[in-house]
Amino acid sequence: MRTPAADDGTHFVTLVKPEVLRTDTAVDAMAEVVRVLEAADVAILRCALMPAKEFGELGFLLRHYPRLHRIATDGPSGLCSDAKRELVSLLARSEASFAVGAFQAGAYDTILSATTLEARCREAGIHKLGSGSYASVIELNGVPIAVLNGFVPALTSSYLDPTALVGLIECHSYREIADLRADVLGALNPDAAKVNSLRGALGALGRKYGVDLSEGRNGVHLSAGHLEGMFQCWQYFAAADGHGLESTALGRSLDDRGTPMAAVAALADDRNLREDSEKTVAPFGATEDLSRDAVVDRVRRWTADGRGTDT
Repeated sequence: MRTPAADDGTHFVTLVKPEVLRTDTAVDAMAEVVRVLEAADVAILRCALMPAKEFGELGFLLRHYPRLHRIATDGPSGLCSDAKRELVSLLARSEASFAVGAFQAGAYDTILSATTLEARCREAGIHKLGSGSYASVIELNGVPIAVLNGFVPALTSSYLDPTALVGLIECHSYREIADLRADVLGALNPDAAKVNSLRGALGALGRKYGVDLSEGRNGVHLSAGHLEGMFQCWQYFAAADGHGLESTALGRSLDDRGTPMAAVAALADDRNLREDSEKTVAPFGATEDLSRDAVVDRVRRWTADGRGTDT
């Protein structure tokens, strides 16, 4: 029987993406990820592989990046307060007068493909507005429009390859999540990442096998914070065993302190959370760089106050 993650430290998921898990590369790619993690004092608790197409069809991709998909679908209405302010600033600096979600862009250009949309957005530049919220100003039928999360339709379609796999690794480390993401995950573009980081190692592997990795297809993702990591560890591993959130390391800490777990579970969709009368925040983004103890305190405060989600 698997030993559960320790109650302290960092409990997270490393997701190995389909661009590096092809038939000819999967074994070497997973071996490289395991090598880098173990060299970084990360304990591997469990691993799983599943077809990328199944990962997408069962909703795991949407659940892994809930805010990315929501903003791509709902557009500006899904942005939290700070992201809305950043969008207003971007519109003021550009020729665009309004913004739409990526899945709405086709209404303005009916022959637009997901691949073309992503290419146009990356060529124009992708501006980060906030957690899971990005904007690019491009022309659609001659009209300048700010497209939100314009890379998401192409990202979604990349998981439809019936020959590709997704790798899921449940991990534990006594290093903080911010340190793991900065030092072990590596730079967004694998070509610029340190050679001993996950993205650097996969970038080198990609060059060996002729796999073109980039900022948009960088081979690997690591939970962005303790809160996100808790939900990912639960949905990929604990849930299959029939266990609830309290079976995860962070979940046990919250449950032991009397935190209402139903209210904690409501944060899984990363919907906007009202902090006060003027401001909403993205739960995953608001806890991304916090220490484990700080995340416990903030989640307990959110749930004790009975703060509801907005969108």
